[in-house]
Amino acid sequence: MINCTRKTTCRICRSSDLIKVLDLGKTPLANSFLQEKELLKQSPRFPLRLYFCSVCSLVQLCDVVNPAVLFKNYHYITSASKPLAEHFRLLGAEVLRRFIKTKKDLIIEIGSNDGALLGSIKKRCRTIGVDPAENIAKAANRKGVKTICAFFSGRLSEKIVRQYGHAKVVIANNVVAHINDLHELFLGVKNLLTADGVFIFEVHWVGNLIGSGGFDQIYHEHLSYFSLHSLNHLAQSVGLTMVDVVLFPVHGQSMRVYVGKTKQRNKSVAAFLTMEKKRGLNKIKTYNTFSKKIEDNKKKLVRLLFNLKKQKKKIIGYGAPAKGNTLLNYFKIDNKIIDFITDTTPLKQGLYTPGTHIPIFAPEKAREERPDYVLLLSWNYADTILKKEKDLQKEGAKFIIPVPETRIV
Repeated sequence: MINCTRKTTCRICRSSDLIKVLDLGKTPLANSFLQEKELLKQSPRFPLRLYFCSVCSLVQLCDVVNPAVLFKNYHYITSASKPLAEHFRLLGAEVLRRFIKTKKDLIIEIGSNDGALLGSIKKRCRTIGVDPAENIAKAANRKGVKTICAFFSGRLSEKIVRQYGHAKVVIANNVVAHINDLHELFLGVKNLLTADGVFIFEVHWVGNLIGSGGFDQIYHEHLSYFSLHSLNHLAQSVGLTMVDVVLFPVHGQSMRVYVGKTKQRNKSVAAFLTMEKKRGLNKIKTYNTFSKKIEDNKKKLVRLLFNLKKQKKKIIGYGAPAKGNTLLNYFKIDNKIIDFITDTTPLKQGLYTPGTHIPIFAPEKAREERPDYVLLLSWNYADTILKKEKDLQKEGAKFIIPVPETRIV
């Protein structure tokens, strides 16, 4: 099996005019957490390089890791993140209110994970999840959320239509960026939809990535970093229309995009495209500035952590998201600097971070050890976490927020 291939053309417009804007070196897969017995083995590392397409403005990885390696056994569980689970519950309620008329209507979710969203609405309509991770799909089915364990494809869309009919709504949250063949995805969704159906998906907005967000969103699972410009180009290329767009404070900032077979679109789309042009999201200069900002922040955070270790301070990590491993590996922050990490995901507890070999424990460990400093790897939930961990702060622990700029609170 070939584990990594290299693209030489843009995955949206197929242009070869790709410009490298950031090189994070060779890193392990961000979700390849290790068991203790695996620590002596060398984790596979793959190039992590970011390119800008000067034709359609898509920001993307061209080194593509085999999805069977990435997703067959997965440690990310939506329900383990209460803010994210609540966000999807609210999305489910909106979908029911706006688009579902009867219990016979069908909703399909691509990348449905453990069924957090579909589980909240399955009593109100027909639902089907599609997810390639065997362990996660089994968990969803055990919870009563019908889930097909497979990678989504055009062929699978045809099979679903034959067996279940067309869908009023297709949802894909935080999964479109994982897919290499975007044209097959959009054509497959087009095939699934009823004439008045809608495709609703959420993707991390590249404007946030290079602005107040963080470069740690860049890892091998995320092949594309979207502007609305690039998505509009993609939708039009397969005969679909961008109907609406809304920004949400999820994973920094995410776009929720609504696409359909209609020819009408809301004013929000034109306004968003204009805003992106003003932000320079279609200009290479903007991304070169972003690259320099990362290097400056790297020097600042590493200097801070090394000085704290010289002072014999106990430093732990908070949260073990995949993006945290991008930061840890590129900044070379390992188990000599971070004593351990706490995370609420049971599947991650007892494991070690890839490349940096930092042990992961349940949250109670932080209260037992009383750290001096806490590196907040789940920085996108900083407000929620700081409210939750007031007791730790009262005991003297200070939180280091590493993104977009290093600061102590």
